Amino acid sequence: MTINNLGLLLFRVSVSVVMILGHGLGKLLNPDPFIANIVKMGLPMPNIVAYLAISAETFFPLLIIFGLFARISALIAGINMLIAVFVIHLAIFGDPFSKLELAVLYLISFLFIALVGPGNWTVQKLFSEE
Repeated sequence: MTINNLGLLLFRVSVSVVMILGHGLGKLLNPDPFIANIVKMGLPMPNIVAYLAISAETFFPLLIIFGLFARISALIAGINMLIAVFVIHLAIFGDPFSKLELAVLYLISFLFIALVGPGNWTVQKLFSEE
């Protein structure tokens, strides 16, 4: 149904753009403060952890926007947010819910895209032979 595809397009694009602009792009352009925070938290392999998180907040949402490998990209972004919620916010910082609600919304949003899919309005469908 066309209205469902429009809804999925608007949802996946808006969630991904907000993730990229609000979280990923700043870390991508200047990763040193993010890496320093990871070191301060005591996480292992801080450079690798940082660039995995940066990829999950920039590269994979970009794929989701275009509907390329959207389910697996959304799953990767969702796993990143799962780690952000349960490891960073809760285990390390002990944040109250008000500090982690945005991360929870991203987690739910990316898992929704992973489960439901991107809809029919994708670059991948445009070039498929169906």
